[in-house]
Amino acid sequence: MVVGAGAAGLLAGIFAARAGVRTLVVETRKEPGAKIRVSGGARCNVLPSKMQWDDFHTHGSMNSVRNLLQSWPLEAVREFFEIELGIPLKVEATGKVFPVSDDPREVVVKLLDALGRSGASLVGGLRIDAIQRGLEGERGAFQLAAEDGRSVLAERLCLATGGLSLPKTGSDGRGFEFARALGHGLSPLYPALVPLLAGEACWAELAGISLPVRLSVVREGKIAHARTGDFLFTHKGFSGPVALDVSWQFAAPDGAGATLEAAWLGESAPAWETLLTSGGRHTLSSVLREHLPRRLSDTLLARSGLAPESTLGALSREGRKALLRELNRCELAVSGNEGYRTAEVTDGGVQLSELRTATLESRQVGGLYFAGEIVDVCGRIGGFNFLWAWISGRKVGLAVASSQYERRSEA
Repeated sequence: MVVGAGAAGLLAGIFAARAGVRTLVVETRKEPGAKIRVSGGARCNVLPSKMQWDDFHTHGSMNSVRNLLQSWPLEAVREFFEIELGIPLKVEATGKVFPVSDDPREVVVKLLDALGRSGASLVGGLRIDAIQRGLEGERGAFQLAAEDGRSVLAERLCLATGGLSLPKTGSDGRGFEFARALGHGLSPLYPALVPLLAGEACWAELAGISLPVRLSVVREGKIAHARTGDFLFTHKGFSGPVALDVSWQFAAPDGAGATLEAAWLGESAPAWETLLTSGGRHTLSSVLREHLPRRLSDTLLARSGLAPESTLGALSREGRKALLRELNRCELAVSGNEGYRTAEVTDGGVQLSELRTATLESRQVGGLYFAGEIVDVCGRIGGFNFLWAWISGRKVGLAVASSQYERRSEA
């Protein structure tokens, strides 16, 4: 039985049932795949086009993450969607992979078709309220009770319930409660891929400005994490792919001591120091506005204590150093984040050390499996969390099928 008909749950159901396992997939919402339908700007960013190990992180063993990701290479996952499901895909300039149709419903429909053809049963609108392990000698290793009074017995159970992110899609974190009740510990939970809140009011005046930026997370004077990409000022703070990618560093329990620094324009920035030492009658404002949006250049000059009409020739050494700091290492005070309401994924979850890497089966509870966002594996923005969901769901489906085959062989 699979609890959760999202990306991971649907793949677990498809691959288990294909191998002959009697499979039931249950979903809280009447229509499965809610998060698939809203992802990628409601176009469904199915996959990334390339992958590196540092596109993912975990509180556990990265070697385990590598082994899991290698079990179904990115190219093979893409073939599954294009060839087996018949969904034409395209790679955009950002490196993200979308359906050619830009219609997320196509992905959901094709996955549900594959689930139906596999022989699995799907029940929507069934909210599981409690899960208990079956009593010794009784049929069913797990007893599941639904809110409407129905109950289900399952020999093997996969929890693919998602996390806490985007609660409007049905994610309420109940899977974490089930995991705890069944004896599992959790890594700290917090929102990731989430817009950050600014700690200074001046940035709100730049809302709507977007530009490439290199963001560095600094701890104790050293760069702990850095990303380059598109950055967006909002009325509340900072967003855009690059801000979302580093957001988990500030939401994590140890994130309070971190600072965020921006190098405006990233690798495409001009040689600022050369420009500022060239002298002449050009004003600082005119020089900066050739490369940066007007409102941003004015803000950086104000933070440097410099007048926009000051000329390059009159710029002091101290003034130049202050302006270079704002251009290359501008500190962006972060006061928090927008929370799970807008977060694209939940960081933390069921610890990898408590799961068997080869199967994602619980080490404590035989027959209990986990897949997708509920597990302590998190990817950056760009289809990486879907990739984890597809791979982990398939991993569980194949593992359940293998387990059933072994039991039949022993019998």
